[in-house]
Amino acid sequence: MQVLADYPTESTEQIFARVYSEIARGKSVRAVVCVIRPYVNTMGKIHLRGDDLEVRISDLISGAPETVREALAWILFSKLFRRPVPPHWLAHYRRYMNRRDVRHTHQVVRQTRGRKYLSGPLGAYHDLDPLFDALNLKYFAGWMQKPLLGWSRKPSRWLLGHFDSAHNAIILSRILDQEKVPAIAVEYVLYHEMLHLKHPVEHRGARRCVHSREFHLEEQRFEGLKEAKAILKQL
Repeated sequence: MQVLADYPTESTEQIFARVYSEIARGKSVRAVVCVIRPYVNTMGKIHLRGDDLEVRISDLISGAPETVREALAWILFSKLFRRPVPPHWLAHYRRYMNRRDVRHTHQVVRQTRGRKYLSGPLGAYHDLDPLFDALNLKYFAGWMQKPLLGWSRKPSRWLLGHFDSAHNAIILSRILDQEKVPAIAVEYVLYHEMLHLKHPVEHRGARRCVHSREFHLEEQRFEGLKEAKAILKQL
């Protein structure tokens, strides 16, 4: 088992300079500038210009323990150099981010800072409002409280839908709001996101379980599942 090194107290600038030197095999940077930003959806960004390094990190993690900031440095530099993130650093970072108090803080900040585009449930060809009501009655006995419903700004192909717990909203990709897309495909994606509302993400140490066993079992109840998946695969 690899144990995280116990380094003397270091600033964020010193941490990122040292990690860069390690991952760049002895190469060093001339200067490191750390800027604290009110990020919500990312914890950090790095910009390397010649021998100068600019580190932009979220105020949500700027005060985290040194080892957590070092883990973030390894994650960002590994992405920059297109290398695998060292497993022990990735696990250490995830354990911190999955702590209940940290998740609670991030949830509150997302609610107050985050901007959420909400188009409303009525699209050009599909209306999510009656679809939700029908699914709620059929699969949840009408007990599910309706969240905000809407369509995405852009027609994403890789993210067909998502449930935003911070804003209590289900957003479907606008690519589904086409005349050629049958209602059953839209219903399935909406049902999938309704299950996320019923089965929240489970946090177990460094692991996030997005789709639990109960989630998968309940998803199989959707009538026309194979047909809907086949339609979505063509998209």
